Amino acid sequence: MIIFFEIWHWAWALLGCYLNVLLAYLAIFKSPKAIKSYATLIINFAATDFVECALDSFLQTRLMAVPGEAKLIYIFNGPCKYTGSLSCEVGFSFLLHCLTHSVWSLLISFGYRFYILHNPALSRLTLLKISIMFYILSLVQALTYWTLFVPRKEIILHAKQWFPYYDLETETGILTGVIDLTNFLAVYAVAHSCLPFFPVYITIFFLRKRIIKYLSSQSQMMSPDTKAAHSQLLSALTAQAIIPMFLGIAVLLYFASQSGLFTSPILEYSIFAISILMPALSPITYLYFVRPYRRKVKSIIRNPFKILSRPHERATSNSGVFYSRDHPIHFSKSVITVH
Repeated sequence: MIIFFEIWHWAWALLGCYLNVLLAYLAIFKSPKAIKSYATLIINFAATDFVECALDSFLQTRLMAVPGEAKLIYIFNGPCKYTGSLSCEVGFSFLLHCLTHSVWSLLISFGYRFYILHNPALSRLTLLKISIMFYILSLVQALTYWTLFVPRKEIILHAKQWFPYYDLETETGILTGVIDLTNFLAVYAVAHSCLPFFPVYITIFFLRKRIIKYLSSQSQMMSPDTKAAHSQLLSALTAQAIIPMFLGIAVLLYFASQSGLFTSPILEYSIFAISILMPALSPITYLYFVRPYRRKVKSIIRNPFKILSRPHERATSNSGVFYSRDHPIHFSKSVITVH
């Protein structure tokens, strides 16, 4: 089972790192002028998800929640076990903060798509400021949670009482944990990691519904090309609304473990094994649904050793226009992630 989850983490983490580096490159150098401002959010996604994937492969976390008690045990089986417990603890704190920032970034993304239907596009600087404002919530978590971990010799005494049927003495990974989740910093970290997801997810589906309703009301004023672009947009919105469910499943597994509803090694390994799917798969929605990115990806697949575009390649396409209440919004197949 350990070997299976080790392969799982490495496979998804390496795939996620590659896809997010590719997405960041395309967002920086291949974004059409029409989505230059929104590309700021795409770069934010790519950077966050890349760090998350890299840390996941470094840590390969097994989470053992003590049923009915405010205590957590962590076993890190990744390469961090060779660099010491401090690197595992700090790395895990930053992994958690990437997960939470991804959730907030998704809310910003959907919120901006709804905003752009009725208002002019925001500047890149404004979007950067908004992202930083939300990032502070996660940064506080990253800088403080690692201070709550206790050393192996202390946690193993408690672990033998909580999990007498586990042979933790022979555990080769870094064994550590948090023995007081009632501490303010622990409450903040756990609450910020788990609780925002569900209200944010409900808000995302609400915004998605409003966007679809608005686009449907404007369909009579659209050209065939614009209608086709909107059809792609709806597919993109659906895909991006589904992928975060992997994190939702991981959160539910944690609650099931903490409450004592289910306890098993497979469950303990699965919490973060499922979490890695969100940052690994998320870039695919942009790489596929943003037309200039998709065309570049196809060219890379045809010739993987030629990254740079030919001089005559351009990240442009014919665009249609549809109108909001007060002003026109330009819309094309290349900017479907904006609107």
